[in-house]
Amino acid sequence: MNRFLTERNLDLILSLALLMLFVPAFLPLINIDKEWMLYVYAAGAIIAVISRILQRATYRKDKSMPLRVRRLKHIEFWSAMCYLVSAYFRVSDPYHPGNWIAFLLAGAALQVYTSFMIPYQLKKANDNKKEN
Repeated sequence: MNRFLTERNLDLILSLALLMLFVPAFLPLINIDKEWMLYVYAAGAIIAVISRILQRATYRKDKSMPLRVRRLKHIEFWSAMCYLVSAYFRVSDPYHPGNWIAFLLAGAALQVYTSFMIPYQLKKANDNKKEN
C-alpha cells in the first residue's frame, strides 16, 4: 500500500470526515442553516466511506487478527454506509429531518459500539495468547 495511506493517516482522514458530518448536523440546532452545509455533510459521508474502504484493504491482509475483531471492523464499514444514506436523505429531502437523523444516529451508535469493543477484543485475544 502507499506510504501515505497508513493506519494513522486513515484514522486522521476519518476524524476529519466525522467532523465534516457532525458540525453541519449540529449547526441547525443553533439556528445556523446554510445551503453549503448540505454539501459539506455529503462530502464528509463520502470521505468516511472511502476511508473505511481503504482501512478494509489493510486489515484483510492481516490473518492474525481475531475473527471477532474482523467482524467489528465490518460493522465500522457499515456505520460509514449509514452516514452515506443519511447524506442522501439530507440532500434529497431536507424538509423531513427524521430520516437523515435516524441514519446518522444509527451510524454513530455502531461507531461507538465498535470503538469500545475492538480494543476490548484485542486485549482479550492478547491475554489468551499469553496464557497459551
